[in-house]
Amino acid sequence: MKANNQKTTRRIMLVDDDETIIETLSFNLKRQGYETKSFNNGSSALSGLDATSPDLIILDWTLPDMIGPEICKILRSRSVEVPILMLTGRSAPNDIAEGLTAGADDYLAKPFNSVELLARVQALLRRSKKDGKSSKLTVGELVLDDEARRVTNRGKILDLSPKEFTLLRVLMLNVEKTMSTEVLLNQVWGYDFAGDAKTVAVHIRWLRQKLEEDPKNPTLLETVHRLGYRLNSPSNVEVQK
Repeated sequence: MKANNQKTTRRIMLVDDDETIIETLSFNLKRQGYETKSFNNGSSALSGLDATSPDLIILDWTLPDMIGPEICKILRSRSVEVPILMLTGRSAPNDIAEGLTAGADDYLAKPFNSVELLARVQALLRRSKKDGKSSKLTVGELVLDDEARRVTNRGKILDLSPKEFTLLRVLMLNVEKTMSTEVLLNQVWGYDFAGDAKTVAVHIRWLRQKLEEDPKNPTLLETVHRLGYRLNSPSNVEVQK
């Protein structure tokens, strides 16, 4: 069977100790023209990462030797920016936050259907391919260097996750404008992302912890009641190309 409108072959790493899930995922992904490489524990996945060179990782939360968030942290600490889709039977806000904090780009609660899974995969791969013009954004003492993927505030380098970086960039490009939760979801996570307002709220809270002198009383990143969020500036935004 020919690949269904796949211009290039994308490789997906599957990390799950459930053989049935692995077989189902592999079958459905291969039908869409993707290549897959499977691992049944975290250690083997980490060891095989370089050889596999995946375009996306589908990672189960619970594995025999470690949990998914732990693997995410290791990958992000190694500057691996491959999109990660976390599979989990947990759907409580704290669990979702833990997975996103660790570095997952999206999560899918079990049980799930193949249509939803493929939609998430396509969305993550599409967003990872987007190209943007390199620029430096400055809002007061907050500086975002798009080319270097670095953010400094008052001269201090901030440790931001990929999603925090993208969210901050959108806010800086729209400084002094109130951005609704829906708009932020669309611009940062994509139109077909199935998350909700909690996803944005969690990332806003993390940004405040890194940006604000007093995160409990934010002045830079403001919540506009019932409307969304606004990045305030003591000066006009500057874009240097």
